[in-house]
Amino acid sequence: MTRDLRKQIVAVTLGAALLLGPTTAFANTTHVPATSSALDKAKVSAADRAAYKAAVAAYRVSLKAWQETRNKAQSDYKASIVAYRATIKANHAARKQIEVTFNTAVSAAKAAYETATTGNVTAAARQAALNARVAAVAAATNVRAAAIIALPTLPTKLHAPTVAPKPVAPAKP
Repeated sequence: MTRDLRKQIVAVTLGAALLLGPTTAFANTTHVPATSSALDKAKVSAADRAAYKAAVAAYRVSLKAWQETRNKAQSDYKASIVAYRATIKANHAARKQIEVTFNTAVSAAKAAYETATTGNVTAAARQAALNARVAAVAAATNVRAAAIIALPTLPTKLHAPTVAPKPVAPAKP
């Protein structure tokens, strides 16, 4: 026999043994009916059934109230986040405008200094131009600081809403 044929025979024999082995092992066993705990339970009384129905009705009411509370808290949170983001965006735009104004004032002071110091200028004139530039930059810095302080304070970011835990459904009797 060739080697491949031997491998095939061994594989078929092992497959058949694995397939048929458990079947023959369990063929002689007898079926023993399982004892059911459901059969051992006593019938539920009408009072228990009525109490369960009342508990389910109360659960449904509390679940509906919980869902409404949760949905309201989520919608309030979403609205507050939108307002918070709008406030942050307005503050950012105002700060950007303050910086543009400051940079314009500093550039104007620098340009005035450059104009005053071009050509043959005396040391006194150069010092006067430098003093004027320093004073203009200081004034622009003070105006920028005052404008930033005048901005409204930013609100704190709200945390996600916390809602009471979901009600628990009553257990069947």
